[in-house]
Amino acid sequence: MRFAGVVLGLGLCVATPAIGSAEENFVASLKLRGGYDTNPEFSVHGIGGSAFISSETAMIAGQTGDKYTLGFVGEASSTLYSNPLATPALSGKAILRGSIGDDQANLTSTTTLSDVRTYNLRSSDMIQSLKGEVRVGALKLFATGEVGRSSLNQTNVIFQDFLPSPQQYWRATVIPGVSVVGDKMEVGVSANYSVRRYLEEFDDFGYRRNNERLQPFLFARYTSKDLTAFAAISRLYGTWHDPDFTNVKRNMFEANVTWRPAPFTLEASAVRRAGETTFPISPITIDSIYSLRGTWQAYDKLKLLASAGYVTSEYLDSIYSSETATFSGGVQYDLGNDLTLGADVTYATGKLLSGIHADALIFGTSISKRFAPFEKEPAKETSAKLPLQIAKR
Repeated sequence: MRFAGVVLGLGLCVATPAIGSAEENFVASLKLRGGYDTNPEFSVHGIGGSAFISSETAMIAGQTGDKYTLGFVGEASSTLYSNPLATPALSGKAILRGSIGDDQANLTSTTTLSDVRTYNLRSSDMIQSLKGEVRVGALKLFATGEVGRSSLNQTNVIFQDFLPSPQQYWRATVIPGVSVVGDKMEVGVSANYSVRRYLEEFDDFGYRRNNERLQPFLFARYTSKDLTAFAAISRLYGTWHDPDFTNVKRNMFEANVTWRPAPFTLEASAVRRAGETTFPISPITIDSIYSLRGTWQAYDKLKLLASAGYVTSEYLDSIYSSETATFSGGVQYDLGNDLTLGADVTYATGKLLSGIHADALIFGTSISKRFAPFEKEPAKETSAKLPLQIAKR
């Protein structure tokens, strides 16, 4: 099921190797899942339900040397439906990262390629960033420079289909900042200044979408054995070149907490952020995302999972908005030999951009396999959870 809002499904637990414990690390995973979706395109007068089969693959590889690290992360997923009217969902991402230096001074380069194809979204991104950090006692100075090219196409309530051609643009970003770092806590400020330039001066509806944005941040993070927390508040100032677009002045925030009182893991998050859109009369969307997740390691081989999410998308300069609530539960059983069997159920309900309500029920079962040929000791498993996937309509 791929819809405007939150999609919750059982996530594959990928173990995290202890970076630095060996010169080379490699972890990969494969997950196969099948089930039934009563509303794969999340609409009122849709195409009917459909059985589906999906695959998810992920790989983490890295090498650590004297004052340098190299790493690669790759992931891909596909969902195919028995209903011939349902559009397959395909996505992939590759991240290449390299760094030199140590805790006192370092430089990190990150290259990201991503692509998504679903029934209501076609997007691709190429991003290159360079970040430098310097520590002077408890003071940390940092700066990030980033350039990227993006392509975006979405369905909308006016065309009821994709645009004739995607909107493509270049983005350049500079993020300077400073923070004070303690034993378990860090507090700092930063500012994000970005410029977007579209390849075509006018979009299909005659609007100029070129814009500049400034977003100052105040942030804090805390880390201990059983608790991690992060919070940030910011103010977004956006200036658009088209007089029909209202300049943006909005408060944003991000907060997330993870608590691990064994045998439980509890997570909560709340985010308000700006989203890109091809919607003809809106410069951007303001997306608010809230989620709660919990896992219970009932015993060594059995894990229970539950999650709830709520997402709203406000299309600025228009009367349109959408909202989706989801509730999900599942179980995972360790078969041994790095094999995991899973089952899950998800219920979703929400309001579409048209103002009409829709809902869906998804049942699924899965089997996953983990590969770690270079691992010398049992890896510490990351928190199993029902991952949150956001897809704007």
